[in-house]
Amino acid sequence: MRLSRQVIDAVQRLVTATVDQRTASWGLATVTAVNGNGTVDISTPRGPVASVRRLKSYSTPAVNDVVKVSRNSDGNWIVDGALA
Repeated sequence: MRLSRQVIDAVQRLVTATVDQRTASWGLATVTAVNGNGTVDISTPRGPVASVRRLKSYSTPAVNDVVKVSRNSDGNWIVDGALA
């Protein structure tokens, strides 16, 4: 039995997405809003993420700050701090 190209492509996309979701990673983002509850909204290459907790060492966040962010395997984000 020969699998169609569409089925092969669909399986490959599913596997890639599954592995990507379960992998911890870090990257850069831009702060788009500072919230009063200790969180910031960020813009990442994956898209916008709202209400991300920040480390206490990043005590004075500002809109347009470029920040280092981490994402764990469950998909939770944290802002580690701003770049100089």
